[in-house]
Amino acid sequence: MRPILTGMDDGSEATHRQEERVARCFSSNGRLQRWPARRADQIVVLWIVWAQLPANGHRSEAEITATLRTWHDLGDPLTLRRQLVDLDLLRRTPDGAIYTRVARTDIPDAAARLSDRFDACGTL
Repeated sequence: MRPILTGMDDGSEATHRQEERVARCFSSNGRLQRWPARRADQIVVLWIVWAQLPANGHRSEAEITATLRTWHDLGDPLTLRRQLVDLDLLRRTPDGAIYTRVARTDIPDAAARLSDRFDACGTL
């Protein structure tokens, strides 16, 4: 099942406002500091996190959790991991031991721009 995306990648003022709201959830060097209240903004945050995950190979549950822990100050990498799985951005084996980043090309524009911005800072 494909997740419903934000539907706000039209270059509108609403898209710009959403991008700025999401950017405020991150520090200047791209570290996630707070979880947004709006679900649409949460989805953009998850896409940003997805964009920073290694594209190739399989990772153990411990490796994915450790990676997610290094990118945020929320104290709950398990919720991020579950949300990524729920959006089909990350897949796991039935026993939950191995995770793989799903190859996707439909990244929302706001997430791509913010991911590029934070990646340029050398973080995430």
